[in-house]
Parts: sequence; structure tokens; C-alpha cells
Amino acid sequence: MSGTAGPGLEHQLSMNRVTWEKLREHGLEDGRELSLDFFFFAPGEDDARALASYLEVETDYEVEVSSAKAGLLSRRQWVVGGSTRPAPVTLDVLDEWVTWMVAAGRAHGCEFDGWGALAPDA
Repeated sequence: MSGTAGPGLEHQLSMNRVTWEKLREHGLEDGRELSLDFFFFAPGEDDARALASYLEVETDYEVEVSSAKAGLLSRRQWVVGGSTRPAPVTLDVLDEWVTWMVAAGRAHGCEFDGWGALAPDA
């Protein structure tokens, strides 16, 4: 998905800077190992499962597909989430990784919704 369908690459890269600064405020140093949690929204189960399968083949990430309905008449929302293995992280590494994740999502009709990590002093 692209355009106005959701956060694009530029938005995700700008969010990297915000999150990176917060992690640094909490003791993260360049090159420290972190495990990153990630999230994608998928338009349907087939798209979610295709992306999850791709990520499992191309990476060593733990990947899970789930769905939920907000209300009786709402559409089911599909989510692909998971975690990376701990690896050394810098802002440049995050930018490359996010660029790859956005592209992987788009290639499977899904929207990369972002990432998170536990701060070192948490």
C-alpha cells in the first residue's frame, strides 16, 4: 500500500529519528544489540500469510499472523507482527531495515506500521 493508504517510507524514516532519540535518552549506545518488534497491517488473511511466509523464508525473525474484529459489524483486521533476533543497531542500520520492511510489506499488499524496542534501562 502506498500514498494516502498509510504511513509511507518518508514517515517511517522520520519516526526512526524520534524513536532513536528516545532510546538514546534511555541509555542506548550506537552498535548495542537490540531485538526489534515490528507490525504490519494486511488487507486480508491471504496477504498476511504471504507476507509472514516471505519474512520467515528471508529472515530469522519470529513472525505471527493474527486478526481481530472491533465490533459486530466491523471488518476483520489482519496483522503480521514479530520480533527480530538481537543485533547491533545504529540509526543507519534502522533506516536500511525500515526501508526493506516497507518494501517487503508493499510487495505483499501490506502496510508496515512501525517498530519498537525495549529501552536499555527498562
